[in-house]
Amino acid sequence: MEPKCELGAMTSSHVLGTSSESIIIDRFSDLPDEIAHHILSFHCGILMNLIRVGAVSKRCRQLYLSLPSLIIVSGHVSNCTRSRVRLMNYWDRYLFHRGDNKIECFGICWSFHAAVNAEISDEFFRITTWIQNAVRCNVKVLHLEFTQNNLNIVVLPSCIFHCHSLTELYVNLSGGDIQSPSLSFSSNLQHLELKDAMVEDDRFFEWISSSCKCIKELRLENVSGIKDITIESSSLEIFIYLFPFNNYELWDLNISGEKLEEIIILWHFDSNDDSRRGLIPRIRSLNILAPELKKITWGGNFLDHQHLGNLMCLEEAKIFLFPDLDDFKNPFEVLCSIRVVKALVLNEETTKAFFMEGSMPLPLDNIHDLTLHVRSVNDDFVPAMVSLFRGITTLNTLCITSVTYKQAIEEAYNETEEEDNKYEEEDNGTEQENSETTEEDGATEEGDNAPKFDVEYWKSQNLNFTCELKEVKLEIVEGNDNELDLARYILEHAQKLKKMVILHSPQHPDILEMVRKTKMISSATVVLQEVIL
Repeated sequence: MEPKCELGAMTSSHVLGTSSESIIIDRFSDLPDEIAHHILSFHCGILMNLIRVGAVSKRCRQLYLSLPSLIIVSGHVSNCTRSRVRLMNYWDRYLFHRGDNKIECFGICWSFHAAVNAEISDEFFRITTWIQNAVRCNVKVLHLEFTQNNLNIVVLPSCIFHCHSLTELYVNLSGGDIQSPSLSFSSNLQHLELKDAMVEDDRFFEWISSSCKCIKELRLENVSGIKDITIESSSLEIFIYLFPFNNYELWDLNISGEKLEEIIILWHFDSNDDSRRGLIPRIRSLNILAPELKKITWGGNFLDHQHLGNLMCLEEAKIFLFPDLDDFKNPFEVLCSIRVVKALVLNEETTKAFFMEGSMPLPLDNIHDLTLHVRSVNDDFVPAMVSLFRGITTLNTLCITSVTYKQAIEEAYNETEEEDNKYEEEDNGTEQENSETTEEDGATEEGDNAPKFDVEYWKSQNLNFTCELKEVKLEIVEGNDNELDLARYILEHAQKLKKMVILHSPQHPDILEMVRKTKMISSATVVLQEVIL
């Protein structure tokens, strides 16, 4: 009997003390297909490893040609035309020999280069045939990522949207085009993610609404080319729309879904762009109809019209909006939509717009967790904060952080913040001479007339937000006494308080003294942490 090929561990009769011929055991070939495929999946992105495995034996070649997951990557190949052609020839041969073996997951990560411009159209044609091959093999998960380097040659093949086996589609076209599929073709897609793509027209979203009856998650990131997005789905559970940079094209965003549980929207634009171009200002609107919505994250600009509907199942709301305050039309309507929320996160600008001094207090009597992202609790912010607290009676956790922009929101508004700072610097330079001559008198006048937001002020507001308060976290970094007075007020009035954490800068050496002198009404633990900026 001929010995089997060596792929696993070996046992030898010499080890047993005999002199007979060595016996080599191939443990890999005896493994079930599922386990062998799982082992090979760790090498599915390393071409040479797969080639070596396929050359070992007939059994290994069978496993090699029936891998359920394939990833084609151009990253390790140089821009040399010969090297790229050799790589594509290999994959052409592999997919030919593979035949109709089923593909569970198929991925292509390909970068086009102008250095080989003469071959670019041929490259994309051959890549298109690979995608068609995956569709023919009933692919379930398709991941496509193209880097075009401003060549603008990628158009997503329409056969993808006609693939009935496809359940997950992730596409990054680097500015490539997506043509709207025919409404007559139904789809079993459950997860669809489009990034850096140009949609031909709004019929694409009509196709999602009418033909994608199983879709559960839809993510659109930097998707351009349309004025109106309208999606109506009876199966959609998660909707994500991210356009963190200036989006001048979109006017209306309408989302409707009876099963929607989470919505994330980051929609940023320059509201003054139309006037600079001499155009009639555009009316932008957001309309949501999602009665089962549990989480909403909304960042970007205030809009001309925003209707969130009656969100009676809402558990968490994160709202990071940036005004033109004068153009914010219906803050009370938005607040009514989120009034039952349990966890609320607001930035400084949104808080000021929602809760302007003298505005009608709205009962937010279901809030348990409140987080405010502010630069500092300055005199301009305190009245808005008081108005917010006035409608809260069930608060358990309060966090006031000096971090203004979080994650995607931070990236979205860095440019705006820089522009604002530039304009402020110009104004300061223009008025510097006059301000120097009147600074002393102005300071005296402000000191006489400015309101004092001390502990007595907080007591005079007759607030009930401390009744159920158990945990508080305050970041005091600006050298402002308003935070200290708020902390002292909470310590003196929150009977159920268990813990307060104060993060402070070295500018506040008197915090420890404040804590020692405060007559705490509870036995709460107070933790002081100095932060070096």
